[in-house]
Parts: sequence; structure tokens; C-alpha cells
Amino acid sequence: MNMGGPTDHWYTDIFTWDRPTFGEPVDSLIRDIRNFGGDSLLQDDQALGRRLWDAWPQWGRVEKRTLSQLAADLRSIRDDLLVDAKARGWEVE
Repeated sequence: MNMGGPTDHWYTDIFTWDRPTFGEPVDSLIRDIRNFGGDSLLQDDQALGRRLWDAWPQWGRVEKRTLSQLAADLRSIRDDLLVDAKARGWEVE
């Protein structure tokens, strides 16, 4: 049963508990996606959220190549969100 503590879910590990979850650069890319307005993409009912759940190293079955591909895909999503945020006048770093 999920108790809401560390290691219960990758999302809360990153955003509530500030724990390393996938490793870098994936953790930073996920934070950027959320910061640039993509939080809804990270939810479990979305394709990306399900993909992150399946790739979560907590399960002990993720390969380095899987994380490398995930990082490349997240980088693309992050970059698109950053362009959109700037176009809408957000102040972003």
C-alpha cells in the first residue's frame, strides 16, 4: 500500500522529497518540464507519465540505453516548452 513517503512514486521523490530519482540529466529535465508549464504531461494518465513510471529505476529493470533515450526525448519536450513559454512572455532562465 502506498504510504506517500519517499520511494513511493518517482514524481513525489523529485518534487516533494527532493530525492535523486532517475539520475542526471533526466531529473533536471523533468524539473524543467514542470517549470516550463508541462506538469500535466508528467501525470500518470499521460503517455509520458506512464513511460516515466515504467522506466523508474526503483523497479530495478531500467537499462542505461533506456535512460539515454528518455533523456533525449525529455530534452526535446523541454526545449519545445521553453520556446513556448518565452513566446508567451514567461520569464525563464
